[in-house]
Amino acid sequence: MDDIDMSALRSYRIEFEHRNPDHVWNADEDLAFLKNMGGYAIDRNTGKGWLTAAGLLMFGKGLSVRDRFDNIRMDYIDESNLLPGSRWSDRLTYDGMWENNLYNFIRQVTPRLVAGLKRPFRLEGMVRVDDTPVHKSIREAVTNMAIHADYLITGILKIVKTEKGFVFSNPGTLKLPLSAIYEGGYSVARNPRIQTMFRMIGYGDNIGSGFPAILSAWGEESWRKPDLSQNEELHQVELKLWMISLMPPECTEYLQKLFGLAYAHLDNETQIILGTAYLENGVTNARMQSIINRDSTKIGHMLADLVEQQMLIADKKGRWTSYRLNESYEIQPEQFEFKDIHHEEVMLQNETDLRIYEYIKVNGFITTQQVVELTRITTAQGANAALGRMMKQNLIRKVRRGKHFIYELK
Repeated sequence: MDDIDMSALRSYRIEFEHRNPDHVWNADEDLAFLKNMGGYAIDRNTGKGWLTAAGLLMFGKGLSVRDRFDNIRMDYIDESNLLPGSRWSDRLTYDGMWENNLYNFIRQVTPRLVAGLKRPFRLEGMVRVDDTPVHKSIREAVTNMAIHADYLITGILKIVKTEKGFVFSNPGTLKLPLSAIYEGGYSVARNPRIQTMFRMIGYGDNIGSGFPAILSAWGEESWRKPDLSQNEELHQVELKLWMISLMPPECTEYLQKLFGLAYAHLDNETQIILGTAYLENGVTNARMQSIINRDSTKIGHMLADLVEQQMLIADKKGRWTSYRLNESYEIQPEQFEFKDIHHEEVMLQNETDLRIYEYIKVNGFITTQQVVELTRITTAQGANAALGRMMKQNLIRKVRRGKHFIYELK
């Protein structure tokens, strides 16, 4: 018991009693309470007692935890709202300012993760108040990281908060196939005692409904589908929760600028592959299976076609292949039949205007820079003159999008 962080245990017991006011364990002394929770064990023959691994990891003093589990670290990094020259805006790591146990780590990290979310939410200790599916999903992700980690191998329980969402990673491998986890209804915790301790204060679930609940919450927000994966070589499990849409406007605009009209000729699912590679800094066959619900063979052909078109670059690492955008893609000139086009009783005979018109018709809009890239015009002034000419013909209009202007058919 000398290795227990009593402040953490008392805080936990307050949360426990608040959530379970009539529970008989509330009257127990600390040692008996820990024993009932699976945090303390006694040899019936010798009477010798000891903290279990679960009890030490959950409530141990930082030094005691590190003495026993010197192969494990806990780390939280906030990479959102960065100032120039900064690597993070907030961090929780081993700095001597807190006792490094699981309860303290999750208790301090959870409010940081939900800070800034638009939906109303507040915490009283670790008890949820004014709960929402998104907040519950974030807590579920944090809890899953802790209860499924392999504490006997070297690794980091790491959480990274970015402008696009969250990344949770822990040492170990998945104990169920990915398909079973996405489907739900199955539960095999690597650390069932730790799972029970969190469940008794409202964190996590042991009936296999946690991950489907995350999928449902993210689907309601129309965000990109959560990405759960494992690296068998590194013995690491990673969950990415993206808080961005499937194809944000800035993503589409970037891909249109990078690939030109060739992007517009791609079907919707192929565009989503490129969008995923852009937004997630790479893409794999397995990731796309979870997004567009195609089998691996079909997606393999789609990825191979994009590599052949030089839009993607394949990076082979052993049995796994990942793909990234070809940032050096060279736009190929499009072939038009330059003939008169009638539009709202206006005849286009100028080759430049025709190219601009065709581009907007295919892509929905054009920018001044894209006019320069598409035509023989070499300056922004010349592009503005061509666009102004078409506006006078009542063909296009100028529209503000954020800080920029675009031109679309009127």
